[in-house]
Amino acid sequence: MDEAYRNPQAVALVKAAVHGDVETVTQLAAAAPGLVNTLEDGAVPPLLWAICADNVEGFEALLKAGADPNLGGSGHGPGDGKGHGRKENGTIIREGWSAMLLAAGSGNPAFLRLALRYGGDVNAAKGKRVEPNQPLLQAAYHGLFDNVKTLVAAGADINTKDIRTTAPEYAIAVGGRFDIAVWLLQQGFHHDLLSLALGAEICQVPLNSPLQRSKEQLINMLRAQGLVFPRRPLNLRALKERDIPPEAVEDLIMGRKLVWQFPLKSEPPR
Repeated sequence: MDEAYRNPQAVALVKAAVHGDVETVTQLAAAAPGLVNTLEDGAVPPLLWAICADNVEGFEALLKAGADPNLGGSGHGPGDGKGHGRKENGTIIREGWSAMLLAAGSGNPAFLRLALRYGGDVNAAKGKRVEPNQPLLQAAYHGLFDNVKTLVAAGADINTKDIRTTAPEYAIAVGGRFDIAVWLLQQGFHHDLLSLALGAEICQVPLNSPLQRSKEQLINMLRAQGLVFPRRPLNLRALKERDIPPEAVEDLIMGRKLVWQFPLKSEPPR
C-alpha cells in the first residue's frame, strides 16, 4: 500500500479504507476534494483496494465520500487479497477495471449492492473486450448466482456479450453452472443460441448431480426453441465412425456416455 500512489494523502486514504477506519476516510476525503477518486498512471481507484481487502465498511465510507464506482484505472495484476468468486486465493485486476466490475465478481455480495446503491452502471464495459468486461459477464464467469440475479434485477442487459462470449456461456464453460444458464434463458436470453447449444453439449459435469440435471434441462429448453442435437463435431463424427445404437444417442448428447465407450464400426468385408 505504501507504493499504491505517489500522493501520500491517497496512500493514507487507502490504508484507512482497507482497515475500515471510517472516521479517517471521512476526514481525509473532506480535507481534499477529489481524493477518493485518485487516478495515477499504473494505479487503480481507491475503491478497488477496499474490495481486495474485503472491507465493506471502508468501501462504503469511500462511496459516501463521493468515490465513483464506475471509475476505471490503468493499474492491473494479481493481488494477495481475499479470493473472490471461483478463485480461492488472491484477486486479479485487469487494466481499466472499475469497482463496479470487480464487485460483480466478488463472492461478498455486499460490495455489489453498495456499488449499485451509489450509482454503479450495470452495463458499463471496462477493460479489454476479450475478457469478461461487463458486470453480468463477471458474475456469470465466477458462478455467482446471487450477483447475476441482482444485476438482472437492476437492469443489466441479459443478452450482453464481450467480443466472443455471453453470460450463460461463461457460466457453463468456466464452472459448469448450468443452473445459471437455465435461469438466464428463463428470463429471456436469446442471443446466439447456436453457440450456447454447442457449449451445453460439450461441457461435462458430474453425473447424478444437480448440475447434470440442469444441463439436460437447458438442452431440452434449447430444443423447444428449435435447436437440433447432436451438434458437437466430436459426437457427429462418432455417429459415422462408431456403432452407436439409436437409443444411445441421447446419452451421448447429454454427456451420460462418451464416444470412446462405443466400439468403432467394423470394416466392410472385401
